[in-house]
Amino acid sequence: MNIVKEYLVYISSAKKRHGIHSPFVYDFTDKCLSRNVDENTIKSFKTYKKALKNDPTIINVKDLGAGSKKLSNKRKVKSIYAVSSSGDKYGKLLYKIAAHYQPKNMLELGTSLGVGSLMLASGNPKGQLHTVEACPETLKVATKNLENYQISNITFYNAAFKDFIEQNTTIFDLVFIDGDHKSERLLELLVLLDSYIHDETLIIIDDIRWNTDMFEGWKKIIKDNKYNLTIDLFRMGIIAKRKHQHKEHFVIRY
Repeated sequence: MNIVKEYLVYISSAKKRHGIHSPFVYDFTDKCLSRNVDENTIKSFKTYKKALKNDPTIINVKDLGAGSKKLSNKRKVKSIYAVSSSGDKYGKLLYKIAAHYQPKNMLELGTSLGVGSLMLASGNPKGQLHTVEACPETLKVATKNLENYQISNITFYNAAFKDFIEQNTTIFDLVFIDGDHKSERLLELLVLLDSYIHDETLIIIDDIRWNTDMFEGWKKIIKDNKYNLTIDLFRMGIIAKRKHQHKEHFVIRY
């Protein structure tokens, strides 16, 4: 996939809030995306990322997903951070969505080093974040580092995504999928999750343009009549059932 070409296509078709007639999406672009991130969270975010960026610790990674395009199974924490963690822009997006919609129960499939976990949990301290990571050593890094930030609304699970979902009993208001970069597995996860979401649940899918396969999977999701709302934010996609509205797809500049 030519990511530069894809970005140019995205920019040429992306809209800002003007010209958007859906009240939900207008509110998303006008209020959610423009929301300020709390100063203390910004400070924690920067400190957390700096620590990971400079961490030379080598861990053995158990990768059940598509794997990294650049790394072996023995990886330095700072190398994992460099290629897999939510960056400034999209880390802040996770915070904004959690802060704006105040989801009571959140699910993160793919804790990795905990950058996204930090932002989701900080966005809505009154909500509960359930975060799942298949690799025990990676999860250990995340839990150890997040202990320093006195965040009490995260529950960690060391499990394969499918195993966790099949044993789950919680209905989620927000789901963040960031741990498998194969379209077939992504689509399977969405089927499994269907019993644990409601009509307004927001599902955030990371790395929709990770490769050609993932992007083809994203296109299938856009066409799926199960989801009446789909939003393309270039790196991330957002979907929701919202059966009370007409099926619409939006490409939003972010």
